[in-house]
Amino acid sequence: MVKYTFAAALIFGFAGAAIAADASQFVIIKDKNQHCRVIDKKLVSEDELGMQIGKQGYPSREEANIDVQVICDNS
Repeated sequence: MVKYTFAAALIFGFAGAAIAADASQFVIIKDKNQHCRVIDKKLVSEDELGMQIGKQGYPSREEANIDVQVICDNS
């Protein structure tokens, strides 16, 4: 019984990590004019992403905007 419980916990642990990784939907890109902006990754294709900078994904637009202020110089 203990090994079945352990196996179930292990499976749910990996499933939880996969779901959390998929939740990242906002990314920071640098366009051809070298301006950074936050976009919803689900609304564009991989080809349209341009040069993605920062993390692989952010769970909220607010978190991505914080990193834009730190990483990019949009002056």
